[in-house]
Amino acid sequence: MCCQDDEVLDLPAEAIEAIAYYRHLRSVRGPDWGGDGVWFARLAGFPLINEVVARYSDGTAETLRAVVVDPLPAGVVLVRVDAGARATVTAGPPVPVLAGGDLTATVHMVVDSAADATLTVNGEPVAVHSGQVERILVTAGPTLTVGEHSVPVTDPRPAAAVRLVADRCARWSVTDGSGTAWFPPGVVHKWDYHGRPFFHSHEVTVPVPAGDLTVTCGRGLEYDTVVRAVTATAGATVTVAAEPPRRFDPAATGWYGGDLHVHLNYSGDLVIEPADAARMQRGEGLHLMNLVAGNWQTSLIYDRDLFEQTAGTDLPWSDHEHKARMGVEYRNDLLGHVHALGPTRPPRQYQAGHERSDHPDDWPPNATACADLRDAGATVGYAHPAGTAFPDDWSTDRFFAMPRSVEARELVADAALGLVDSVDVISPFDHEGSAFLYHRLLSCGLRLAATAGTDVFLSFSRIPLASNPPGWGRVYAELGGKALSVKNFQDAVRAGRTIVTNGPWLTIDVDGHGPGDVLDRPDGSRVTVTVTTDGPGVERIAIVGPDGVHLEKTGESGIRADLTLDGPTWLAAIARGGEHPSTLDAGVFAHTSPVYVDVAGQRVARRADARWCLDLLDRLQAFAAEHGHFAPETRAERLADLVTVLDEARIFYREVLDRARR
Repeated sequence: MCCQDDEVLDLPAEAIEAIAYYRHLRSVRGPDWGGDGVWFARLAGFPLINEVVARYSDGTAETLRAVVVDPLPAGVVLVRVDAGARATVTAGPPVPVLAGGDLTATVHMVVDSAADATLTVNGEPVAVHSGQVERILVTAGPTLTVGEHSVPVTDPRPAAAVRLVADRCARWSVTDGSGTAWFPPGVVHKWDYHGRPFFHSHEVTVPVPAGDLTVTCGRGLEYDTVVRAVTATAGATVTVAAEPPRRFDPAATGWYGGDLHVHLNYSGDLVIEPADAARMQRGEGLHLMNLVAGNWQTSLIYDRDLFEQTAGTDLPWSDHEHKARMGVEYRNDLLGHVHALGPTRPPRQYQAGHERSDHPDDWPPNATACADLRDAGATVGYAHPAGTAFPDDWSTDRFFAMPRSVEARELVADAALGLVDSVDVISPFDHEGSAFLYHRLLSCGLRLAATAGTDVFLSFSRIPLASNPPGWGRVYAELGGKALSVKNFQDAVRAGRTIVTNGPWLTIDVDGHGPGDVLDRPDGSRVTVTVTTDGPGVERIAIVGPDGVHLEKTGESGIRADLTLDGPTWLAAIARGGEHPSTLDAGVFAHTSPVYVDVAGQRVARRADARWCLDLLDRLQAFAAEHGHFAPETRAERLADLVTVLDEARIFYREVLDRARR
C-alpha cells in the first residue's frame, strides 16, 4: 500500500474528537498545550532548539542568551530591551517565500528584557518582564516592526515546483541554495538529529522557488540515501524520480524491525493525526510501530482515546508489511518507565508519582504495573534505562544523581521477579549505560531480550533525537518463519530472538545457534563464535560475555573466536562507531541478544554482578525513602509495598550468590 497525503483512515469517533481537542489546546496554550510545564516543550519548533538542549543547565533564560547570538538563522529575531525600556532589534536573513502567494512567515522573536515594558509588535502591544528571556511566535511579512524598528522577514522568490516520485513511500528532503526547507501541502514539517528537514510521501508535488535545489530520498536504516541536484525554472515543474537502494534486507531471512516506544501526540508545535504516523511508518520501511499512550507531568494521558478504542487490534493502515498498534507507557519518574506492546485492555493505572496528577504517590511499585500489563497480554520492557554510562568502578552514583530522572531503577527488582521481557539497550538515553545494566542482569542468569524504543515525539518538529522519524533505532525480531504480526513479534521478544541497532546489521552465531538459543555443553568444552556486520559507520566489533570483552576488532566486518568454557556463560555481539550522517544518533551502536550456554543445566551466575544488584536494591530502598512522594497518612504502608518487592528480589540475587562459582 502506498502512502497518500490525503489518506483517510477509519478511526473511532473518540479518537477524532481527541485530535480536535488537541488542536484547540494548542491554539489556546501554544506548544506546551498539554500544560506539563516542561521547559523544552515551550520552545518546540524553535530553529535553535538543538543548541539550547545541548547547553541547557541552569535555565532557559541563561541558555537562550548564550545561543541566540549573531549570526542568527532565518526566521529568528532578537529583541534586547535595556534598563531604560529601549529596544534594539537584530534579525537573521529573510525567509524565502513564493511570489504571488502568502508573503508571511512564522517569526521566532526572542526578547531579552532588562526592564518591565510593553513593546509594540506589528501594531500590537506585547508585555515583557525584567530579567526574562522568552520566545514569542509572531506571524509577519514581508517586514516585522518592533516599536520604531522595522526588519525584513520574508524574501519573495519566483515560484516553481518539483514533482517527487518513488516506487513506494519514502523519506524526502527538499532544500534551496540557502538551506531553506520546502514541504508539500498537507504533511508535517520535521527535522532530524542532524538538523535535516524531512517528510514522507510516495508521489507528491512540492512548491519551491526557482533556482538550484537539493533533493534527497531515503527509507530508514535498511536503505542508502539518494541525492539529486536539480534546477527548477520559474513557472515550470521538474520531476525527480528516485528509489533508495537497499543496504541489507533482514526480512528476507525472517527478521522484522520494530520501534516499541513512539509517541503520536505529546504536546509540541504539531498535532499528529494517525494518517501522519502511517506515512512515517511506511516511509521508513518500519515493520512494527508501537504507539504508546502516556502522560507527562499531569493526569492527561495523551492518545488515551485512540488506545482504549483500539486496544488489542491493529491500527487501520496495517498490512502484511507493516503492523501498527496502540500500546501504553507506564511512567514513574522515581522508579522508571516501561512500555507495553500488545495489551488487549487498558491498564488499571497509567502512571504514578507525578505531583500534579491524580496519582501523586510513588505507589504502587512498578512491579504491580508490570504484572497488570502482563495480565493484559503485553510484553513489557524497561524504557531508556540509563542516562549516562557507568564508570569503570561500577559506581551507581550517576544512576541516582537526580531523584526524578526516569532511569530504570526498579528494573533490577522486576527482572528478578520475572515481570520484565526486555530492556531497551537502544533508546534516546545512553546506550553504553543501558548495555552495562543489561549485562549485570544477564550475568545473574536472567534471560531478557535486548529491545529498542526511540521515544520519538512525532508532535515535535525539532528537538534532538525526539523529532527523528520513528525507527531511527530498531529491535529486529526473528519470527521463526511466521508472518509479521504483533503476536509473533511478542513471541520472538519473549524468546530473546532479537538484535538492536541504530544503523548496521549485526549477527552472532555460536556453534550454529543465534540470539535467544540455549546450549548445554560440558565444562571445558569449546564453542565457535562468529560475528558479522553490514552497514555504514562501524569502527569496532566485539564478542562480549559475563567477564567483559572476549575479542574486539577494529576496522573489521567480521570476527571469529574459539572459546573454552569455564562454567556457564552468555555470549553477545556489539558494534560501535562514531557519529555518521546515515545514523540519526550521536554514534553508531548495535547489540545482539545473547546466546546462552549452560553447563550441566546450570545458568551463569557471577558473584560480582549479584552483589552489584543487591547493593543497588539497598540504595534504591534508601533513595525511595528519602525522595519518594508519599502521603503522610499512608507513607509507611506504601513504602513497605516497595520494600516487599525489593526483599523478594533480594532472595533471587542471594541465591545467585550461593551458586556462583566466581
